Amino acid sequence: MRLPIRVPATAGLAALTAAACFAAEPALEPGLYEVEVRIALPNVLNVAAPTIATRCLTAADLQSGQGFSVLSDNPLKNCPLLDYHATADSAVYRIVCPGPNMGHAVAVFELAPTTFRGTIKMNMGGKNMTMSEMQAGRRIGECR
Repeated sequence: MRLPIRVPATAGLAALTAAACFAAEPALEPGLYEVEVRIALPNVLNVAAPTIATRCLTAADLQSGQGFSVLSDNPLKNCPLLDYHATADSAVYRIVCPGPNMGHAVAVFELAPTTFRGTIKMNMGGKNMTMSEMQAGRRIGECR
């Protein structure tokens, strides 16, 4: 008679957590992208005119999440990107800055073969200020 093997609950949780951090291959093609960046503040109309950024997105950028990072002049762009998870048609991650009164953010992006659209909702920490960065990118060619 075989006795069932008991696995500690923490081991199963660790395996599940490791699987949740896995990033699938996004459908977005690597290449040169033109990205429109808009900033929004709650209850404020027309915060700033949209800006256009041109970025070369490599396969490594798409696999790591760096292809969807903060593009505006914002201190959160220097903080670590955590819990990146990608599927063929979406990418999500968190940002958590170190230290007291830390800023943090949550990002959600929709992906297609040559376009992406997403929002990064940010809380500036000790400043008690919230804002969002919206990005809309389209592939314009090969990286130079």
